[in-house]
Amino acid sequence: MDILKYVHLRNSWEYMKMADEIIKELWKIKDAIAKEYGCDVKSLVAHLRSKKHEGDKHVVDLRSVKQAAEQNAEADARPLGLDNSKPSAGAA
Repeated sequence: MDILKYVHLRNSWEYMKMADEIIKELWKIKDAIAKEYGCDVKSLVAHLRSKKHEGDKHVVDLRSVKQAAEQNAEADARPLGLDNSKPSAGAA
């Protein structure tokens, strides 16, 4: 009966219940923000852009990091010795 020591004795429904409560709280916050800006995305974006440059806050833009990571992933996916961006000299 060694298999019994690997069986989870706790009910996994408790975890799901906690996750559900977190989701409900997030939806409440989202609804409050939507109500504050009249469900107008443009109004919310304008407010966030105006706050972006307030005070001494440092804004980090990670788009270039994501782009570099995607390019590295594409390069890693190519077979070794082949460069798909340049045609070979002998190809016609």
